Amino acid sequence: MRVRRGRGRLWACRALAALLVAAPVAPVSAASADPAGLSGRELIYVTNYAAGTISVIDDAAGKVVRTFRVGDSPGRIAAGPDGRRLYVTDFVSGKLSVIDTATGAVAAIPVGKAPIGVAVSPDGRRAYVADFGGGSLSVVDVTTGTLIGTVDTGITPVDVTVSPDGRRAYVTDFLSGSVAVVDTTAGTVAGTITLSGGLWGAQVSPDGRRLYVAELQRSVVNVIDTATGEPTAGLDTGKSPRFVTFSPDGARAYVSSAYLDTVSVIDTAAPQVVAVIGVGGSPRDLAVTSDGSRLYVANLVSDTVSVVDTAANTVVDTIAVGDQPVGVVAIRHPAPSDGDPSQSLTTATATATATAIAPIRGTAATGQRHPPAAAEQVRSIRHSTHSLAAIGVSSSRRVPGSRGVRRPASGSRFRPHGRCRSAAAAGRSPLAGRPGGGRA
Repeated sequence: MRVRRGRGRLWACRALAALLVAAPVAPVSAASADPAGLSGRELIYVTNYAAGTISVIDDAAGKVVRTFRVGDSPGRIAAGPDGRRLYVTDFVSGKLSVIDTATGAVAAIPVGKAPIGVAVSPDGRRAYVADFGGGSLSVVDVTTGTLIGTVDTGITPVDVTVSPDGRRAYVTDFLSGSVAVVDTTAGTVAGTITLSGGLWGAQVSPDGRRLYVAELQRSVVNVIDTATGEPTAGLDTGKSPRFVTFSPDGARAYVSSAYLDTVSVIDTAAPQVVAVIGVGGSPRDLAVTSDGSRLYVANLVSDTVSVVDTAANTVVDTIAVGDQPVGVVAIRHPAPSDGDPSQSLTTATATATATAIAPIRGTAATGQRHPPAAAEQVRSIRHSTHSLAAIGVSSSRRVPGSRGVRRPASGSRFRPHGRCRSAAAAGRSPLAGRPGGGRA
């Protein structure tokens, strides 16, 4: 267990303890294995937050072909580079669910409090989780299934995105209105990009040159030059912009507006909004198919997914899914595994320590520690039938400093996690011997 400084984040712990009850996670059943005949097909995985399920849409068929339970409150979802693993945050239980897409096996890895955003390194060996209630970025070694440490990144981290070369992770913070730039090799905050308050989703462009950040407070998407850390544009994409995604070639960016029930289409070369598409109620996450021809939008209030023809910028289908869809990702379904138990999520691997990634060094680096949030700044964290985490802020407090990347003043370093240390000492993964972390 980490000893956190001061009492600045006690509000998060108390609010979550009073409002959220984490239920135990039951083993996955064999019935959740993928149906036959889907190898090589484009599949869309949609997390249904209130239902505790994932809906799987066959892009070619245009319908849900499978629904299975995972975790307690599945939120954001990310895919490994080969499509064989999916990573789903669970806001209530504080876990990261790992899904083997070929076998249907599910495992659960404890991370920080109230995780929301998740991203995977380009080599597929690490997952990064934004812990909204813990003020940190959890780093997971997916080859061993262990939480190997955390990096203090702010007050209320919401989303995380990783550069194409894997050297930087960008973490948005709701209350401070800043983006922590994390050096993934050193495990330190290398700098901070200061914007306004209410930051939410973020995405790095496929070429790594631009970072797009949705800002609820000003209802804009900030376009940031990743080389300098300076904002180059602020685009009006409708009230309450939530998440951002890019077309595979990076020519278009798509931004959901939860208040207006729209998706803005951005020409990234300009950059400017070139189209606005009406979708379902309170759109959240978005995903583009591998060929770039269709955009899938999770509509939290209407319990649907809008399918957009990206050439015409029109909705061509609406597919009913589960209760409160939040996250969505598109992958090419891999072929079934050859049955080698060493590749299973549910089997301990004797050579795990030999194949594990070298731990991130815990050396101190210069980095500002964000001041704790004052109690009056957080009006409420509540759950309702139509919200994942509705957050009210009663002041417009900002972290002092000018725009752009600022070299922090004191160390914000990687903290190796106790579970990782104890597992390494025992020569095993904490998931060893468990039948899986998902529910049947």
